Amino acid sequence: MDPIPIFVTVKWFLLAIGTLAAAAAVYLGVSAFVISSTLTVKRSSCPYRTPTGLEIEEVHFESDGDRIPLAGWFLSSTGDRAIVLVHGLGSHSWEGDLADIARAYGQAGFHVLAFDLRAHGRSGGERLGLGWDERRDVRAAVNLLLRRGFKPGKLGLHGVSYGAATVLLSAAVIPDVGAVVADSAFADARDVIDGEIERTTGVPAGVSRLLRPGFALVAGLFYSLDFHAIQPERAVPTIAPRPILFIHGSKDQVIPVEHSRRLIVASNNPANELWILPGMGHTEGVRLLGEPCKEREPSPFREEYLKKVTEFFDRWLG
Repeated sequence: MDPIPIFVTVKWFLLAIGTLAAAAAVYLGVSAFVISSTLTVKRSSCPYRTPTGLEIEEVHFESDGDRIPLAGWFLSSTGDRAIVLVHGLGSHSWEGDLADIARAYGQAGFHVLAFDLRAHGRSGGERLGLGWDERRDVRAAVNLLLRRGFKPGKLGLHGVSYGAATVLLSAAVIPDVGAVVADSAFADARDVIDGEIERTTGVPAGVSRLLRPGFALVAGLFYSLDFHAIQPERAVPTIAPRPILFIHGSKDQVIPVEHSRRLIVASNNPANELWILPGMGHTEGVRLLGEPCKEREPSPFREEYLKKVTEFFDRWLG
């Protein structure tokens, strides 16, 4: 056989292998850069608006297992029931409407623990866990309340946006929780990560969809995150028979209302409720969205919202 054609064949084969290897390296490199950027959140510079008129104690504790330092506040009230408040992405424990919600719970006789998730506010940690790792933070917050004498079943979780998905994932593995409010939760992290990547890195959603296999590989290898597992939609059935109040704005452009519709169907619990706020956008139940750190116009649903969530926990926490 003529050695020249064989040489040419081998040459082209090696060239093809090299091209594929280079393309794979670029693909994984871009995937790694995008995932690293997405999991690194800029801490909010907004001041802490702690509620006035309530007894407030600063608290410090560590996340369960990985011992990340967490900072928060405990608001004393009356009775034997307590609510853990979990904020949204890029926020902190007293930003936005959380101070109003905490005050309403305190006045209704609930103790409140509000804290900064990992990589947020005054807490430690450098990256997000897409709600999966943050389960350790919520577990630690619940443990703090249990150490203070609160009983299992007398504890509620109230999460907003990213925090709403976090409390759903958390309640599924924390049996001490008696009831949950999930305001504007996502059903599956994979369905919203494209938009978050576009917001944080500028990579168009169409491009990020092509990179999904690379994202999954990088997230698993370097961050121990399994995108397939980060699905509140799969977690909610295991929360039953404990009740969940889902809240969502009908005009939410960040996490569409279909996510909460999917969640209540998947939960398969007749005790659960879905309250859709007509005409409202993302987490607009108490205040309308505005410029960061500025006072905002009260939502038309503000009083109804505060009444509904306090009555929900009053009914289900005994």
